[in-house]
Amino acid sequence: MKSIRLYIILFLFGLLTGCFEDEGNYSYEEINPPLWSDNFNTSSPKRILAYAGDGEVMKFRGSKMFTWETDSAMRAEEVRYEWKIKGVVISEELDFDMPTDEVVKKIGLTRYSNDMGEWGTFSVIEKKTGITFPARLFVYFYPPFAPNDWFILSENGGNSKVSVISPRTVLENGKETFNYKLKEDVYATINGHDIPGKPKDLVMETSRDVSAGGACVILTDQVAYEVNVQNMMKVDEVKDQFLDGAPADFKIAAMREKAPSSPSFGEGSASFIVTEDGRLFTRMRSANYLVGKYLTEPYYIDANGYEITMLGHSTYGQNIPCYDAKNRRIVMATTWREDVGEDMYNKTSVYKTRVIPLKRHQTVPVSEFAEGTEMLYLSQKHHIPFFYDGTTLLFTAYYNDPNYPATLVGDFGFDNRSASFHFNGFERWFRLPVKLDASSVFLVSSNYRSSTYAEDAKYRDFYSVGNELYFVQRAADWMDTSVRFLKFNATIPSKITSLAYAFFDLDQLWIGCEDGTIQAYDIRNINSPVLLFEKNVGGKVASIKQIGWHTTSHDWY
Repeated sequence: MKSIRLYIILFLFGLLTGCFEDEGNYSYEEINPPLWSDNFNTSSPKRILAYAGDGEVMKFRGSKMFTWETDSAMRAEEVRYEWKIKGVVISEELDFDMPTDEVVKKIGLTRYSNDMGEWGTFSVIEKKTGITFPARLFVYFYPPFAPNDWFILSENGGNSKVSVISPRTVLENGKETFNYKLKEDVYATINGHDIPGKPKDLVMETSRDVSAGGACVILTDQVAYEVNVQNMMKVDEVKDQFLDGAPADFKIAAMREKAPSSPSFGEGSASFIVTEDGRLFTRMRSANYLVGKYLTEPYYIDANGYEITMLGHSTYGQNIPCYDAKNRRIVMATTWREDVGEDMYNKTSVYKTRVIPLKRHQTVPVSEFAEGTEMLYLSQKHHIPFFYDGTTLLFTAYYNDPNYPATLVGDFGFDNRSASFHFNGFERWFRLPVKLDASSVFLVSSNYRSSTYAEDAKYRDFYSVGNELYFVQRAADWMDTSVRFLKFNATIPSKITSLAYAFFDLDQLWIGCEDGTIQAYDIRNINSPVLLFEKNVGGKVASIKQIGWHTTSHDWY
């Protein structure tokens, strides 16, 4: 028995050693792969930025991605090249340029995205053996009007126009440089007609049903056109978005959207329209943006009636402070959730618009300002973060009280849980060194970001006097209630008519003027601003807005 086992083992050993004998007729060649300048793998692919639109070109430079260890001229004759995006071969050239729109068509891209790209490869392929040496690509396809672009609404004779300023990194003489590209009157160019009326505002909307980047309402004293922010195509008019037709005598004075702060819980966006006669109209959209129209009947607040004359500023998804001139009070435009169902296991959450008047006050008379008060500006704020966070929000009012010789600035709070006024004793209330009027322009940040420049912006409020710009500098210590009034160190050629921040880091200040001048400043050092850009669009600048992806930490200008 032992002998049988021994024979079996010897047989298997011989069989295995026979398998490893290589008696074939093979030849071996040394592989000479390209020496990549980086790993170019899934973790660190070659990233390429592409912008769609007329005149936009993609530059593919394979020669910058690798070298050869041996004679490069000889090796170049032995290989070919292949560029693929989304599995589609777009070229077999080493270096080439191609219009972005042509690439988009080749790969069948149907929808741009704000933050996601497309995978691809650049391959060096040996002609003789077919051996492929691939490098991974990740290509971002941005729409003609991309995140961080600036929309400019300005006068154009008796009409209005929208221009776009695009910050771009371009390749010049082998080096990357940063510049700003101005495209004037793009709405008329794309849609084939002018925008009638005097310009009022650009109103940003989250509307994902229009595009991944949302929508923008171009508001003038005659029309309110809704456009796709990615391509500037007109998609609708606000007057046609009412459930039972546009209201009588419908002339829009201002619009604001409360973006959804809890879309995962079914909350959609809420929009508020104020007409020139002070009526308030509301729209509540579903979380998927498939339904939701403006109600044709004006909103009812309470038996006191109202005349809304101002919609203030807030962060993305937060309450909008409004001024009711009839009752000289602040009201908060917001949303609330109602759970509908028989028991806790069979409930449906329904979100509705809600407008809440403040019924008491401390220091700043938000529940009843003095007769003859002129409200200049309202904004959410975040300069006392120790006491105001989460569901308790801080706001600031700039107003003229007839009993005081200067403009007053005062803080007040609002508690979302109790839907009521809030006070903790650390709110500021002070006078400006000047009395402002309705021609002054304000810029205030209520951001919740922690980056250095965003943090600085929480304690700084800009206001204009003619062609001069000033700012209120609050102390960063919540115990310190002192304020300083400083002049912005820049030469501005004409009366200031519009102000804007670069919303993400608040490290840039943009200024629009009555004579059509637009200036952009780097304000990382607020005491020594650096002029980045200056152009003239030919008419009074009414509104400047930067497009891009927002979160609940960002301002919603």
